[in-house]
Amino acid sequence: MTPEPLTAWSPADGVTLRSPFEHRFRDAGATIERRGAWRIPATVAGDAGRLTSVAFGDGSHVAKIEIRGAQRPAPDFDLEVLDVAPGRWIALTPWERRDAVMEDLGAGNRLVLDMTGAWGVLVVVGAERDRLLRRLGPIAAVPGAGPVAGVPGRVTRRGDALWVLVAVEFAQHVWDVTADVAAGLGGGPAGVDTIVTHTDDPLLRIS
Repeated sequence: MTPEPLTAWSPADGVTLRSPFEHRFRDAGATIERRGAWRIPATVAGDAGRLTSVAFGDGSHVAKIEIRGAQRPAPDFDLEVLDVAPGRWIALTPWERRDAVMEDLGAGNRLVLDMTGAWGVLVVVGAERDRLLRRLGPIAAVPGAGPVAGVPGRVTRRGDALWVLVAVEFAQHVWDVTADVAAGLGGGPAGVDTIVTHTDDPLLRIS
């Protein structure tokens, strides 16, 4: 029997969604703007200059969909698929595409779950990105899973950017450690707009 896909939760009018990193970015001087249902750190003073070393931005507004059963979904330019376990994956897609992607992924004897609120995402760019990752923890391979700042995390690579996923309960700790390591490499936090301009990644765009 084919399971029915779960209906995606959608925020009611007036509800604002916030990243688990918002307070840290705001304290770092980020300009916070509302885009769609989300508040995002759009810019951080001086962030463009950090791109030559290492900069990390907030990708938590990207939809994160857990898939179980059937075959591995095919990735696309706006759909990143991370392996979790046999028959289990996490798909990343733009927030505006979430409902349509969940409907598509729910076909073919799959169970789909919206896990956007469970994961925070940092997107790391710049020449020192791999060195920063090595200093955060012993990730054996990318894409893969392992300790990030001493807590469980998952890492994937899109173009020249590293995407670091951590559970929201660890998000502010991971931000603190990442900021300390980045500062030692001459880098620091960056706004979403700066990261999007640098990577031209459709997953991060939000209007």
